Amino acid sequence: METCAYFYALHTPFERELPREVMAVRDMEVLTARRWRLCALNREGAARLSDRLLRCDTLLLPEGVCPDGVRTKQVVSYGLGPRNTLTLSSMDSRLLLSVQRELTNLRGETVEVQELLLPEDWTRFEKPQMLALAGICLLCGEL
Repeated sequence: METCAYFYALHTPFERELPREVMAVRDMEVLTARRWRLCALNREGAARLSDRLLRCDTLLLPEGVCPDGVRTKQVVSYGLGPRNTLTLSSMDSRLLLSVQRELTNLRGETVEVQELLLPEDWTRFEKPQMLALAGICLLCGEL
Protein backbone atom coordinates (compact mmCIF):
# COMPACT_ATOMS: atom_id res chain seq x y z
CA MET A 1 0.00 0.00 0.00
CA GLU A 2 1.31 3.43 -0.92
CA THR A 3 2.24 5.63 2.02
CA CYS A 4 3.03 8.75 0.01
CA ALA A 5 0.96 10.86 -2.34
CA TYR A 6 1.60 13.31 -5.13
CA PHE A 7 -1.55 15.41 -5.51
CA TYR A 8 -1.95 17.39 -8.70
CA ALA A 9 -4.84 19.03 -10.49
CA LEU A 10 -3.50 18.64 -14.01
CA HIS A 11 -1.77 15.78 -15.81
CA THR A 12 1.77 15.26 -14.67
CA PRO A 13 4.33 13.98 -17.19
CA PHE A 14 6.47 12.15 -14.64
CA GLU A 15 4.10 9.61 -13.08
CA ARG A 16 6.25 6.73 -14.35
CA GLU A 17 9.30 8.24 -12.60
CA LEU A 18 7.70 8.27 -9.14
CA PRO A 19 9.09 5.92 -6.48
CA ARG A 20 7.00 2.78 -5.91
CA GLU A 21 5.56 3.96 -2.58
CA VAL A 22 4.20 7.20 -4.08
CA MET A 23 0.65 7.18 -5.38
CA ALA A 24 -0.38 9.80 -7.94
CA VAL A 25 -3.65 11.21 -6.56
CA ARG A 26 -6.17 13.38 -8.38
CA ASP A 27 -9.16 12.77 -6.11
CA MET A 28 -9.50 15.14 -3.13
CA GLU A 29 -11.45 12.55 -1.11
CA VAL A 30 -8.65 10.00 -1.47
CA LEU A 31 -6.07 12.61 -0.48
CA THR A 32 -7.85 13.78 2.66
CA ALA A 33 -9.14 10.38 3.83
CA ARG A 34 -5.94 9.30 5.58
CA ARG A 35 -2.60 10.43 6.97
CA TRP A 36 0.35 10.22 4.55
CA ARG A 37 4.03 9.88 5.35
CA LEU A 38 4.72 12.26 2.47
CA CYS A 39 2.34 14.45 0.55
CA ALA A 40 3.70 16.40 -2.40
CA LEU A 41 1.65 19.10 -4.08
CA ASN A 42 2.01 21.06 -7.28
CA ARG A 43 0.69 24.63 -7.45
CA GLU A 44 -2.67 23.65 -8.93
CA GLY A 45 -3.13 20.81 -6.46
CA ALA A 46 -2.43 23.12 -3.51
CA ALA A 47 -4.98 25.63 -4.84
CA ARG A 48 -7.63 22.90 -5.11
CA LEU A 49 -6.87 21.74 -1.59
CA SER A 50 -7.83 25.20 -0.23
CA ASP A 51 -9.16 24.76 3.32
CA ARG A 52 -9.59 20.96 3.38
CA LEU A 53 -7.82 19.09 6.19
CA LEU A 54 -4.66 17.35 5.02
CA ARG A 55 -2.63 15.19 7.40
CA CYS A 56 0.93 14.17 6.58
CA ASP A 57 4.31 13.81 8.21
CA THR A 58 6.19 15.69 5.47
CA LEU A 59 4.67 18.19 3.06
CA LEU A 60 6.48 19.06 -0.17
CA LEU A 61 5.05 22.12 -1.86
CA PRO A 62 5.97 24.84 -4.36
CA GLU A 63 7.26 28.23 -3.24
CA GLY A 64 4.68 30.79 -2.15
CA VAL A 65 1.97 28.19 -1.48
CA CYS A 66 0.70 27.17 1.94
CA PRO A 67 -2.84 25.82 2.04
CA ASP A 68 -4.89 26.19 5.22
CA GLY A 69 -5.87 23.06 7.07
CA VAL A 70 -2.55 21.25 6.78
CA ARG A 71 -1.28 19.26 9.76
CA THR A 72 2.34 18.27 9.22
CA LYS A 73 5.65 17.78 11.03
CA GLN A 74 7.98 18.99 8.26
CA VAL A 75 7.49 21.37 5.33
CA VAL A 76 9.88 21.29 2.38
CA SER A 77 9.48 23.99 -0.28
CA TYR A 78 10.72 23.83 -3.86
CA GLY A 79 11.16 26.56 -6.45
CA LEU A 80 13.69 28.75 -8.18
CA GLY A 81 14.01 31.32 -5.42
CA PRO A 82 16.86 31.25 -2.87
CA ARG A 83 14.49 30.93 0.10
CA ASN A 84 13.29 27.46 -0.91
CA THR A 85 14.57 24.28 0.69
CA LEU A 86 15.09 22.77 -2.78
CA THR A 87 16.13 24.74 -5.84
CA LEU A 88 18.21 24.32 -8.98
CA SER A 89 21.76 25.62 -8.78
CA SER A 90 22.80 24.81 -12.31
CA MET A 91 21.22 23.85 -15.58
CA ASP A 92 24.14 24.65 -17.86
CA SER A 93 26.13 21.50 -18.43
CA ARG A 94 24.62 19.45 -15.57
CA LEU A 95 21.36 19.50 -13.63
CA LEU A 96 22.14 20.21 -9.99
CA LEU A 97 19.58 20.15 -7.19
CA SER A 98 20.58 22.43 -4.35
CA VAL A 99 19.43 21.39 -0.87
CA GLN A 100 19.47 24.74 0.94
CA ARG A 101 18.47 23.54 4.42
CA GLU A 102 18.88 20.30 6.32
CA LEU A 103 15.85 18.01 6.24
CA THR A 104 14.87 14.48 7.20
CA ASN A 105 13.91 11.90 4.60
CA LEU A 106 11.28 9.19 5.12
CA ARG A 107 13.93 6.73 6.28
CA GLY A 108 14.73 9.06 9.18
CA GLU A 109 18.09 10.01 7.67
CA THR A 110 19.31 13.59 7.75
CA VAL A 111 19.82 15.14 4.32
CA GLU A 112 22.48 17.81 4.69
CA VAL A 113 22.95 21.00 2.70
CA GLN A 114 24.49 19.88 -0.60
CA GLU A 115 24.18 19.77 -4.37
CA LEU A 116 22.99 16.59 -6.06
CA LEU A 117 23.31 15.65 -9.70
CA LEU A 118 19.92 14.98 -11.32
CA PRO A 119 19.37 12.53 -14.18
CA GLU A 120 20.14 14.14 -17.52
CA ASP A 121 16.89 12.94 -19.09
CA TRP A 122 14.91 15.05 -16.59
CA THR A 123 15.56 18.06 -18.82
CA ARG A 124 12.38 17.03 -20.66
CA PHE A 125 10.36 18.30 -17.66
CA GLU A 126 9.54 21.91 -16.89
CA LYS A 127 11.55 23.27 -13.96
CA PRO A 128 8.71 23.13 -11.36
CA GLN A 129 7.92 19.54 -12.36
CA MET A 130 11.60 18.62 -12.20
CA LEU A 131 11.89 20.11 -8.71
CA ALA A 132 8.76 18.32 -7.49
CA LEU A 133 10.05 15.00 -8.80
CA ALA A 134 13.52 15.60 -7.33
CA GLY A 135 11.99 16.48 -3.96
CA ILE A 136 9.83 13.36 -3.93
CA CYS A 137 12.77 11.13 -4.84
CA LEU A 138 15.05 12.82 -2.30
CA LEU A 139 12.52 12.50 0.50
CA CYS A 140 11.91 8.83 -0.38
CA GLY A 141 15.67 8.20 -0.18
CA GLU A 142 16.02 7.49 -3.90
CA LEU A 143 18.20 10.40 -4.94
